[in-house]
Amino acid sequence: MSEQITITCPHCGHSKTVPASMIPANVTNANCPVCKQLFSLAENLRVHDAVPLDMSDDAVNAKTCGQDQVDMQPDGDAGSTPPPLPDVPAAVTTQPPPLPTQNPQNDKPRLSRQRLDFEFTGTAREYFGIWIVNTLLKFVTAGIYTAWAKVRMRRFFYGSTRLQGHVFEYLADPKVLFKGWLIAVGAFLIYMLASQIDVVLGAIAGMALFCLLPWLIVRSRMFNNRNSSYRNIRFGFKPAYREAYIVYAGLPLLSILTLGLLTPYVLYRQKKFLTENSSYGKTPFTFNAKAKDFYILALKVFFGFIVIAALVGAISAMLLGGVSAVLHPTGQREVLAALGIIPILAFILIYFLIMVYGQTAMANLCWNNIKLAGNSLESRLSMWSMAYLFVTNALAILFSLGLLMPWAMVRMTRYRMETLTLISDGSIEDILADSANMGVVGAAGEEIGDVFDMPVDIAL
Repeated sequence: MSEQITITCPHCGHSKTVPASMIPANVTNANCPVCKQLFSLAENLRVHDAVPLDMSDDAVNAKTCGQDQVDMQPDGDAGSTPPPLPDVPAAVTTQPPPLPTQNPQNDKPRLSRQRLDFEFTGTAREYFGIWIVNTLLKFVTAGIYTAWAKVRMRRFFYGSTRLQGHVFEYLADPKVLFKGWLIAVGAFLIYMLASQIDVVLGAIAGMALFCLLPWLIVRSRMFNNRNSSYRNIRFGFKPAYREAYIVYAGLPLLSILTLGLLTPYVLYRQKKFLTENSSYGKTPFTFNAKAKDFYILALKVFFGFIVIAALVGAISAMLLGGVSAVLHPTGQREVLAALGIIPILAFILIYFLIMVYGQTAMANLCWNNIKLAGNSLESRLSMWSMAYLFVTNALAILFSLGLLMPWAMVRMTRYRMETLTLISDGSIEDILADSANMGVVGAAGEEIGDVFDMPVDIAL
């Protein structure tokens, strides 16, 4: 009687008894037809008759990259003769193939969360060359070169910003910006002419500009986002005009009627609007901050200013009172006049520090609550570092008659990028481009805002 071999799958327990003569001598692996798992024959065979099958020479794999294998067939009826295994040649390999996953997309391994720091590689010397040429050409061409100057400047700052070794890109066409600039100049001339002809016409034109502001903000954001890209995937902005008129026209008017009590809520809605209508490819950004976070920050700024101002006022009053008590009346006037400037300087310093704190805390609050799929941002701006940069940059620009403006801009941008980090779970690699964002958007909104000095390109 021919020896029989029972092949048992160690994964699911399915077994099959076949004649040993039907298995090629150099085959050592088999695939289970039930659970589809690969296993070793040498570890699972049981010989029913006297002669064992010698399978210790070579580790042979089956059907890896088109190679053959031994495939266990399911059992038939009880007592029937099991069908023989196919006698096919097997190819030798040095290691078993990787086991297939049941659902490759759902089971795709995610990288552990990692911190990816932004980098800014631009230098003041590089930007100075761009800035001085832009300034001279805008002056010589009476502003016609403005569109090309803006594109050159933004391409420098975008191209100098890196994340995970990839740079950002600004893709706007200067010709499109120039068309928008012509429309903006025409609108500005009409406004100035209306103001000169009649006061009422000027007021109507001003009101029209105010009503146009939400539209300008949306169009400017659409233009700039659509012409910004990272890893060849463009950003986008949804044209939510109705919401824009609510948060940039309706709510500010209500804030005036409430004597400013609604201002933190207005800021919250505006930041949320700018963030959640933006997208990277097909993936939208989300904004997780709450209105109460903005009210807490506003209260800190308000009460901080009141408390510090009261302390400075009390100290100044004590100092001036002491001087009045010590000095002779004839010399009090000169001394008090000299000391009187101290409270004024102190209040200016307090106001400056409180404003820097408010701007820094607001920037950190907004950036730290932006999410993109499984990715989030972390901003670590420091009030004291920002105050130092503001003061030293202002002094440098003042004493250089403006020539150190490029140095100040590069310096501030580098600090902002050095304190910004992307905390990623790896899902940014899966974001797909949005073909709907590939069209051309007019630049009229962008340029009208620039010509009229209106805050349409509002940063987060």
